[in-house]
Amino acid sequence: MAVFSTETFTSISFDAGGVATGPMTVTFILAIALGFAETLEGRDPLLDGFGMIALVALAPILSVLTLGLLYKYNESRSDG
Repeated sequence: MAVFSTETFTSISFDAGGVATGPMTVTFILAIALGFAETLEGRDPLLDGFGMIALVALAPILSVLTLGLLYKYNESRSDG
């Protein structure tokens, strides 16, 4: 997605990915994921908690890159 998005949106998206390392995000998301994994039968809390942190890290990057693609598409439609 970064290849097709604009340079500005690509830069902003990877900067937004730093949100995942915030103390509030990691604390709450990891606690929720571990709590769910311990109550559900057949789930490994360590693996499921790691997966949730990965999703939290990727969500802002993918959201901003998607916005960049939409912006680029709308810009090309209005030019032609």
